[in-house]
Amino acid sequence: MEKELRQYDIHFVGLKNGEHLFSYKIDEKFFQLFHESLFNKGNCDVQLKFEKETSHFVLDFNIEGNVEVECDRCTADMQYPIFNEFKLYVKFEDQRNNEDSEENDEVLYIARADSKINVAQFIYEYISLSVPMVRNCEFLEEKYKNCNQEILKELSNSSPQEKTDERWQGLKNIKID
Repeated sequence: MEKELRQYDIHFVGLKNGEHLFSYKIDEKFFQLFHESLFNKGNCDVQLKFEKETSHFVLDFNIEGNVEVECDRCTADMQYPIFNEFKLYVKFEDQRNNEDSEENDEVLYIARADSKINVAQFIYEYISLSVPMVRNCEFLEEKYKNCNQEILKELSNSSPQEKTDERWQGLKNIKID
């Protein structure tokens, strides 16, 4: 697995100061690299602008594509579109001060001795953050919908059971003045 992750290494020691562009194609092989991945299938393009400065780096991630997720309502597999941008600042450990002592998701501190940074985990996390917690076909554009009509029909025909717990019946008799 470590071998497959090497393609996401950025060796910054040999890079000149300024902007450098990296492109990554994300597919199911990428998601298999992460245990208990939220996704099994997907097709995303990641454009990474790596801006190297003397004292820090700025990484701008631009992610476009889709991942296959299950609809929470009808259980159909759907292609959820992703269009998102994220920014990550990379600083050296010796630059950390008291104000930076709290954890910050947008700042990564690395040791001065490091010569590379692997961006695979960041790509995976940013894709995961681009998909909402509640996944529903209803809110997608028509071209992405794949609702399971049989399940939706069953859901609309079923009515909740009107079974009341007897312990709650006594509360109805309480009067508040």
